[in-house]
Amino acid sequence: MLSLREPPVLTTARLTLRLAEPGDAEAIARYFVENHEHLASTRPRMDAEFFTAEFWRSQSQASRSEFRGDRSLRLFIWEHANPGRVIGNANFTQFVRGAAQYCVLGYGIAADREGHGLMREGLEAAIGYVFRELNMHRVMANFFPWNRRSGGLLRRLGFVVEGYARDYLYLDGEWQDHVLTSLTNPGWRPGG
Repeated sequence: MLSLREPPVLTTARLTLRLAEPGDAEAIARYFVENHEHLASTRPRMDAEFFTAEFWRSQSQASRSEFRGDRSLRLFIWEHANPGRVIGNANFTQFVRGAAQYCVLGYGIAADREGHGLMREGLEAAIGYVFRELNMHRVMANFFPWNRRSGGLLRRLGFVVEGYARDYLYLDGEWQDHVLTSLTNPGWRPGG
């Protein structure tokens, strides 16, 4: 399904969330380089190319194409206090329509910005958009059992634990267990 909808620019009290543009490539690459160790345990191992501006210039176009094709919404997060620096990302991927109407959320934040409520602020805005404008019925998010910070964030956002998956994803070179959660949209509209 081709969407004529413009990609969102979401603004909160402290943040802006939006799709990457080609001019953001340096800032995005810097975010992933600076936070490589911090984020490594929660991601698949990435090739050296992933950490380059060239890669992110091409990804900015791919992300827009995925959004227009109703396949994903890949947002980067900027803090108003330092608008040239990417501090995080929130990816809504694996869009499934038809009878399911769900997507999967993954997110990350710079090590030095943890504990300030920024990810919660950003995810509240992003989930609101996904529910209101994209009319998803369910957002699923999964976290490592040892990641209490992520589990607490999802709980505060209203996500409900639905299960435990052994050896769920191959991340950082090994199979990892995950706690499975979801949040449903009370305002979902049939045919919307």
